Amino acid sequence: MLHKRFLSLAPAILAVMATIVAGTAPAAASQHDLPGDESKGVLILTISEGERARPDAAGAVLTCEPAGGTHPLSEAACAELAAVNGEVAAVELEPQRPCYLIYRPLTVTAHGSWDGRPISYRETFPNDCVLDVIKGPIFRF
Repeated sequence: MLHKRFLSLAPAILAVMATIVAGTAPAAASQHDLPGDESKGVLILTISEGERARPDAAGAVLTCEPAGGTHPLSEAACAELAAVNGEVAAVELEPQRPCYLIYRPLTVTAHGSWDGRPISYRETFPNDCVLDVIKGPIFRF
């Protein structure tokens, strides 16, 4: 079951912006001056009840290589993303595992960067079971 935790997304947005700015910073800047440029990926993940992403969504920040951020299962989530080169849409862990037939939609988003390229993902799942069997630890927060 997914746990709801409401976070202020302002620090997460700043972390992603810092990573993007780090990729465009002048070559004269040292590596230690650029926050987040040592990570393979930085993603802001959200889960909203309903068929639309909402501003009050539960959220987490996921950083990979090294695994961290506010995501409680960062190592497992990063392993799944590394297997598909950061393409969240490509993750399909157990699509044949059965789930209950209750329609309680959840919309998930992932925005940030992976290996220097921008990531933007949004998908709606019919319920938390389907989300869990398809995306696994990525949206378990």
